[in-house]
Amino acid sequence: MKTWFYLPLLLLVFVFSGCTKTTNEVVIPNKTILQPVNPNDWGFDAVNQLYFYSVPVPELNNVNQSDGVIVSIGRYEVNSSADPQSFELLPQVYGGQSYFVIHNGNAVEVDIKGVNGAASQKPTTKVWIKIVLVPSEIQP
Repeated sequence: MKTWFYLPLLLLVFVFSGCTKTTNEVVIPNKTILQPVNPNDWGFDAVNQLYFYSVPVPELNNVNQSDGVIVSIGRYEVNSSADPQSFELLPQVYGGQSYFVIHNGNAVEVDIKGVNGAASQKPTTKVWIKIVLVPSEIQP
């Protein structure tokens, strides 16, 4: 009689132990764009008193408001031709200069302006502009 009592419990253990949840995730990879900028490549806007560099990014036509655009700048040590020693997210203030980013459907522009009335100064060494396009979806 006890055997019949344990049989349904054993069946339940076998039934539930065989169930596994399967999830399928679709990962859309981001896109990274690296652009080297030499000191002489920066333009100067005399009206706004700032230096600027525009990176053409045609992929921005496919980016919507829920997607992310992350821009950082790679810095070199003086007289160094090796890889950048650091990447820093923009916008920020560095060395008395304010770096900020504007983007539209086809380009990302990095602007440099002096803070607190200081004169704008372009970088004296080569820098890299790193743009990462991050696909995203807003969940309801």
